[in-house]
Amino acid sequence: MNIKAIEVRMKIKVMTAIAAAMSVLFTVCTSTETASNRGLSLHEAIEQSADKIVNDLNAKSAVAVVAFESEHDNLSAHIMEELNGALFDRGMVVIEREHLEYVQRELHYQMSGDVSDESAQTIGKFFGAELVVTGRLTDLGGISRYQVNAIAVETATRGSVARLDVANNSSMRRMVMALAGQSTTVRVARYAVTEQTVPQTATEYLNKGIMFAMRGDYGRAITEFDEALRINTNLVGAYMLRARALYASVSRVVGTYSNFSGLITTRTEGQITTDQARIYNRAIADYTQVIRLEPDNAYAYTSRGLVYGRLGDNGRAIADHTEAIRLAPHYGAAYINRGSEYDDMGDYDRAIADHTEAIRLNSNDGTAYYNRGNAYNRKGDYDRAIADYTDVIRLRPDDFSALMNRGVAYARKGDYDSAIADYTEVIRLDPNVAIASITEEVFGMMLIPDPAAATVFFNRGVAYQEKDDFDQAIADYTEAIRINPNFAQAYDNRAVVYANQGDFNRAIADWEAVLRINPNDLGARQNIERVRQIERQRNIIFF
Repeated sequence: MNIKAIEVRMKIKVMTAIAAAMSVLFTVCTSTETASNRGLSLHEAIEQSADKIVNDLNAKSAVAVVAFESEHDNLSAHIMEELNGALFDRGMVVIEREHLEYVQRELHYQMSGDVSDESAQTIGKFFGAELVVTGRLTDLGGISRYQVNAIAVETATRGSVARLDVANNSSMRRMVMALAGQSTTVRVARYAVTEQTVPQTATEYLNKGIMFAMRGDYGRAITEFDEALRINTNLVGAYMLRARALYASVSRVVGTYSNFSGLITTRTEGQITTDQARIYNRAIADYTQVIRLEPDNAYAYTSRGLVYGRLGDNGRAIADHTEAIRLAPHYGAAYINRGSEYDDMGDYDRAIADHTEAIRLNSNDGTAYYNRGNAYNRKGDYDRAIADYTDVIRLRPDDFSALMNRGVAYARKGDYDSAIADYTEVIRLDPNVAIASITEEVFGMMLIPDPAAATVFFNRGVAYQEKDDFDQAIADYTEAIRINPNFAQAYDNRAVVYANQGDFNRAIADWEAVLRINPNDLGARQNIERVRQIERQRNIIFF
């Protein structure tokens, strides 16, 4: 199984020198306190800057407060939330801070730090915001300088600038100290749409689509994104999110990142249907539109590459992932995705090289270890495969697929006891969500995702069979068949055990079950004939 990653976990800078900053705020003298009386409170400054933005610009505009720089992250987050609330109260459509995670990953920017006007403009385009707001609070001793810039996205000009003095008085110091003591700042969606919301703007349609997508209701999400694009044909975020929803609607989704900012999907075997191909091609068209609007969007390239890969077009998939890497050399997900395409093509050395680079970029990326383990497993380097799966389990102790595939690697190298232990652990954790399925002959196999718990018992039965523990093997095959009555390979393996034990009637019954499931299974027909020949020879009476 190759999990196709479309997610990059960005490292958000957290300033740790709070104490140093606090030492300035706590420097108290008579002249400082006198000077501080001349400044506004932080709340007053936020309210006045919101008034200025609304007065200078269209009060009904969609606005994104994208970054604020201050002494520490919690203070920045607090100011951004308060400014969002002030703008919302004045009739503006506010982009939730959580939704900014999309472009945070794409542009590698920090919401608590400085953002260029160009980056801010790109962020605004993604969400259809007419305005983007950035700011900073600079400590000047007795007072702090509060500055907010509102940038018009269409013209990339600063449409409103507010510069205000904030008093560094005792009230301000108490607030800063309280924020500094918080380990994290909890953000609550205060301006989010609900199912009852009747959208009036492209941004509101976009937000409502995100809400449905997070519920897994991709059809309704796509409809909302359609409406967003009807209003604004250049809304980058709507193209990106509609493409993701289209892809998700015909894929096996095993993970969704917050606010529909990314998916983890697994690739199933077999031919895709005509309808699936049509929807995948619609997703490709949307990603292509994003690239037309933003030619340097590495995320759009690797996302489109994933869809090409699902269509079996490895060449275009690799080309897109390679372009994403060119645009963003530190983009680990692009290496993972390209490595998975090489793996599908049987080019295991290149696959391993790409996954190794992804691990170098992020040594805690469980997906990179997992996919590299799969490549080693297919290549026959079982010890390295086991080492990689073990790293996955270290990072994600309940990872069923890593346990299953490590069991396969152990079994292939003949360590059946370790294989049985891994399969047993999967069953102990929760067999109903085990992720595995067999695609080829035993020990020429590789695992693909399938929620059928039957496969866990089947694999353990194989290991028991190889150890000549036939009773346990039969028990596991029987359990696999109970869970999945159409599990032809479980019938076939159990028939082999029965035949080797001389229980020919049960063996024939199991091979007949195989033929009911797969009428063209020549091996089952031949085995039935061989067993019947043996039975006839046994019944010959010599005089």
